Amino acid sequence: MSHYTAIMERLRRNPLKNVTLLKMMTAYHAQIDSVLVEQEDQWGVLLLMPATTFGYDHRTYPEADTVVLMDYSSPEVFPALLKLLPRDAKLVFKLQEDAYRQALEAYFTLHRVRSLYSYSTDEAPLFSIDEACILSESIDERLLPLWMANDYSLEEIRQYFQDGAFSVSLFDGNTPLSTCMVYRNEERIWEIGGVHTAEAARQRGLAQRVVRTAVFHTLQRGYIPRYQVLENNLASIRLAESIGLTRAVTLEHWINY
Repeated sequence: MSHYTAIMERLRRNPLKNVTLLKMMTAYHAQIDSVLVEQEDQWGVLLLMPATTFGYDHRTYPEADTVVLMDYSSPEVFPALLKLLPRDAKLVFKLQEDAYRQALEAYFTLHRVRSLYSYSTDEAPLFSIDEACILSESIDERLLPLWMANDYSLEEIRQYFQDGAFSVSLFDGNTPLSTCMVYRNEERIWEIGGVHTAEAARQRGLAQRVVRTAVFHTLQRGYIPRYQVLENNLASIRLAESIGLTRAVTLEHWINY
């Protein structure tokens, strides 16, 4: 079993909890310093990723050197991972367990920056197709301005569709009103992102219809849907909860500079 395969096998034991780690390893494993520690029947994974690797991190944390992600089966493994953390670097910790933050605070002065909520569901009967929604498995040029308004680059969008992404949208004639993309985050988990409604069409429940339909198609294809929102995006949180999604994990960002 290769080093990459061994790490992914551990992380996939809880794919929603580790969705960020899985996504980064899937897309950028060649640029990540990844470590697997095994102690008898316990294990730990540490990912050290240059902050310039992922566009979001580079834009959000321009002063950072390294993004740190971790998971472990037992706190007994934490000291071995701790020894591998650079002490003289500006670090961004992305932590999906509060226990990880508590363990790190004994050694680092951490400042909380933000939290991101991941919503999901396995309740397929709750979701159905809205017949007015248009599904497309290729890039619809009319939708690009809406997706790019959510800070997606054209390069990212093209890559998503090359990897099998699809979009769900509502139109008034040729004018897009509301849209989202569903793209591969990791082998089993597919992201519902790029949710955007044209300003003139807001407050009509269109995004709920688009996202509900996107969840239906994601589940029908055998994938686990993931809908991520920032903690202060109350409208997006209300949308997720109104259609029956539940919060699966909270990913907190902490910095030590």
